[in-house]
Amino acid sequence: MRLGTKSKSAAAALSLLLGSSLVVGACDHEERLRVRVEATGFNASASDISKVLEYAGRPLWRNFKNYRVEPIMVIRGDNGPITLYKRNLKGEIIVMLDTNSTLWAQYSYQWAHELCHVLCGFRNDGHDNKWFEETICELASLYCMRAASKDWAANPPYPHWKSYAPHLKAYADKTMGKYEQIKAEDLDVFYQKHRDELRKSSTLRHHNGAMAAALLPLFEKNPNNWEALRYLNATPAKKGLSFKDFLAKWHNDAPEKHRKFITHIAQLYGVK
Repeated sequence: MRLGTKSKSAAAALSLLLGSSLVVGACDHEERLRVRVEATGFNASASDISKVLEYAGRPLWRNFKNYRVEPIMVIRGDNGPITLYKRNLKGEIIVMLDTNSTLWAQYSYQWAHELCHVLCGFRNDGHDNKWFEETICELASLYCMRAASKDWAANPPYPHWKSYAPHLKAYADKTMGKYEQIKAEDLDVFYQKHRDELRKSSTLRHHNGAMAAALLPLFEKNPNNWEALRYLNATPAKKGLSFKDFLAKWHNDAPEKHRKFITHIAQLYGVK
């Protein structure tokens, strides 16, 4: 759920050349999402993990048409889920998931969040507004879990896994229940109240989660809104950039078809 670099453990991870090469996806478009799972430390098979990641990521990925992303390698982490800025020796993005065994809902939640960072074109630049990306990625977890629950029930990864489908939505709903309950029209007040602390620390999960839950209906009603996120980091964000200018940058970088939605997001946050 964080972005960054690791020290000794990451250095070893970055040099990994072995692992199960798997393609995540169920249609021609999705076949371009290349994910490789190194199962060491997970206490689960690479094939089972890959199935779970496929179902968890599909609700998000299917909205990014004709989007070529770098290959991804998924490995076991031990200090929270994270997407590393530095690629490994094979040029793959490293995603570390901090879960194990058959905790499939936890795999799904973490993977959807980290995949969202990748699809947002994550950058190691000005961090003043990273809280917004973190919020969107928390939103991706909630969205994907709820959608994947339906996909899983209709067509499970394996027939004998069908009964697990309700657990995905239940996990997301339970997580949302822990957050302060706000509506989309309350985002401007919420943001103004917490602006300074958000700009200092992007991963205040109770704040990210509350805003994510408030925004969730916008994406569940119109999943096409997800594609606008591929332009969130299309150009670098300077240090000290105001949230207003950050949103303006996103608006300018995005195609015309997404600008109305981005303007709506800005309005919800009281940015004019």
